[in-house]
Amino acid sequence: MDIPGEDDPNESGGVLSEKSEYEPEEFDPESLGPDVPSPSDGAYDGDATGLFVKLVIVFNVALLALSLGPMLAYFEGQVDLGIRIFLVGVIAFGYGTFRYVQFERERKSDDEDKTAETTEVQSDGAESGDHNG
Repeated sequence: MDIPGEDDPNESGGVLSEKSEYEPEEFDPESLGPDVPSPSDGAYDGDATGLFVKLVIVFNVALLALSLGPMLAYFEGQVDLGIRIFLVGVIAFGYGTFRYVQFERERKSDDEDKTAETTEVQSDGAESGDHNG
C-alpha cells in the first residue's frame, strides 16, 4: 500500500494532511463542549425518584396491556383473554394516574405550607421591628 508521506518525509500528502497554524498540537477530547454537571446529593428527593420509577413501570405495563388486549381479541380471536388483558391495562393506567395526581396534590400542599411558614416568619420579624422603635 502506497501512502503519501510514508516513505519520503518531504513528500506532501495534500492539503488535508497539512496542519493549520490555529490547530492545537494535541487533540484534547475534554475541550469539546461544556462540562457535565454532577448532581449534588440533596438535589433529588428519594420519595419522588422512587415514585417516578414505579410509575414508569406501571404506565409501561398499562400501555402494553391496552395495546395487546385488543390485538389478541381481533387478530387471534381470543376475545376473553384480550378483554382481561385490556382491563389490566385500564386498572394499571387508573392506578398510575391516581398516584400521580395524589403526589402532585401533596407536593402542592407542601409548597403552600412552606410559603405560609416563610410569610409568617417574615411578618413576625416585621412586627418585632416595629416594637423596637
